Amino acid sequence: MNTRTCLSAATALAALLAFSGCTNTSNQGWTEKDRAFWYEATQGSRLMPLAWFNALEQPGQTGAMFADPAYLTSFGYLPGRADRPNALPTGFAVDRQNDEGLPNTGLRWYAGQTGKSEQDAEPWVGFNCAACHTAEVHFAGQRIRVDGGPGLGDYQSFTEAADKALVETLANSGRFDRFAARVLADKDNPANRTMLRSAMEKHTAWQREIEQINDTPLRYGFARVDAFGHIYNKVALLNGAPNQIRNPSDAPVSYPHLWNISKQVRVQWNGVVKNEVIKLPGGPLEYGALGRNVGEVIGVFGDVAVKPASELTGKLDGYDSSVQAKDLIELELTLDRLPPPAWPAAFPAIDEAKRKRGDELFDSMCASCHLPQDKWATDGKKTKDQGIERMSTLPAMKASGNLTDIWMACNAATYFARTGKLEGTEQGFISGDPFGPDSLIVTQLSATVKGAMIGKKKDLIDKAIGIFFGVNGRRTPFQADPDSDDPAADLRAAREEFCTNGQAPAEIAPLLAYKARPLDGIWATAPYLHNGSVPTLYHLLLPPAQRPASFWLGSRDYDPQFVGYVWKERPQGPAFEFRATDDNGAVINGNGNGGHVYGVDKLSDEDRWALVEYMKSL
Repeated sequence: MNTRTCLSAATALAALLAFSGCTNTSNQGWTEKDRAFWYEATQGSRLMPLAWFNALEQPGQTGAMFADPAYLTSFGYLPGRADRPNALPTGFAVDRQNDEGLPNTGLRWYAGQTGKSEQDAEPWVGFNCAACHTAEVHFAGQRIRVDGGPGLGDYQSFTEAADKALVETLANSGRFDRFAARVLADKDNPANRTMLRSAMEKHTAWQREIEQINDTPLRYGFARVDAFGHIYNKVALLNGAPNQIRNPSDAPVSYPHLWNISKQVRVQWNGVVKNEVIKLPGGPLEYGALGRNVGEVIGVFGDVAVKPASELTGKLDGYDSSVQAKDLIELELTLDRLPPPAWPAAFPAIDEAKRKRGDELFDSMCASCHLPQDKWATDGKKTKDQGIERMSTLPAMKASGNLTDIWMACNAATYFARTGKLEGTEQGFISGDPFGPDSLIVTQLSATVKGAMIGKKKDLIDKAIGIFFGVNGRRTPFQADPDSDDPAADLRAAREEFCTNGQAPAEIAPLLAYKARPLDGIWATAPYLHNGSVPTLYHLLLPPAQRPASFWLGSRDYDPQFVGYVWKERPQGPAFEFRATDDNGAVINGNGNGGHVYGVDKLSDEDRWALVEYMKSL
């Protein structure tokens, strides 16, 4: 892309970013247009063709449709708008685009089918941000929607069910006959059925690879997903390396809330991604957010055609991908206008005397990390960095008793894989040392994201490739025995030892951290801690040994006293029992509910309730 092309793209992008404000008439200040866009816009996520999705039967059932809204909401997803034509849940988006260059989702299943343009291509269904970042609480007969709040979706069970439905359709002739008749309709003939089966076999094989590389015995349940694990493993598969190293997705986290995210310097649970802004005549380009969101699309059913460096015609020859960059930019702009939710009027009123006492306690105990919004030191749009819980010396943190579950941060910093087609590509895609035969996946993700962003040069400007993760050149912080018969297994064992007992070198230490987020709207974000291991705010203020070792998820019924979903009794309908410990009382890796002590163990119960009352008001 030459300078003239860059300038033309900049002009087009500036016009795109000149997004006028709308009247704040809906919940949290959004208009209905904002909410419809947030719920339904495509990011380029492609789970399966929409015609297949609507024709599939539920696994293990005959005649019961997979797309039945009651079935889909049983996985914790929220119903879509009543007037939505396709009856898809909130956050289930329809993607239609030129898919000829997409290696895994450019499928053809009937004669004459093309995908050369948006108009010609078949629509696919996938997720957007709202599937995981829209909450709803129920109290006293009212349903209160919280946009940008953490959802309850059980991503793990949903994707397993979708994969199983496809496998059973291929394996059962009667089921396939019904499926083919629905999908092909007036194109139903033997030749097209053969094409359909072939396309399904290719797609199912790809989904099987994804499922196998992510496989873990740990169940996420409602309200959690191992986002980094799934993104990393997708990159490891997209690079095409044979006999790829498998890193299980075994460190699930709670879906974070998204209001005020653009005002923070660092985002993600481990604070590893920086918000970076380019100011253009039509408005700001949040290119740090764009890079982060491109990575998210890759992990959630996105498709990227990674190419070897030898096949790139130049540094500005990127990768074809399904990423819908324009929608990602506009979704971020929409999110910029979303304030945190206030304590609902339907809930019992906040006790002012307790709130005032809690404010004093918060200032003395919590504000140094969780600075309240009215005390933010601003620089343009950005707040000061919030507190970061560093884990560069794991043994010392263990000894202090203040170590929360380490596995999300440690996996994010230490998972590695063979580089495949990325070998020889510069680690910053346009700069840096070339990849060797294996590397940290975080660095491979950075290069893949940049390649996908450059591939969208018609929608983006050159500067938008920017900095993503800031990880160029970081090396695996542990070594395999050079004489090992199984170097991959040896490296995995070394990684486990490092994450459990190691001391991080300076180059990797910044990635070993958890970020203390601003707490505005914290009442709407249960369950708590980064891995969703504590059911309510009150329990978070208890010493770790007194927090519930297990609790139930699945109900949206809200407890305004303890601040969280009701958790003691198994709810009616779909339910999941979260367990922090196993039958022998040992902590389950990924589910540990320790850490975040910082003096709460010394609080009187009266002061705990005062802090809870104050946090309701944030």
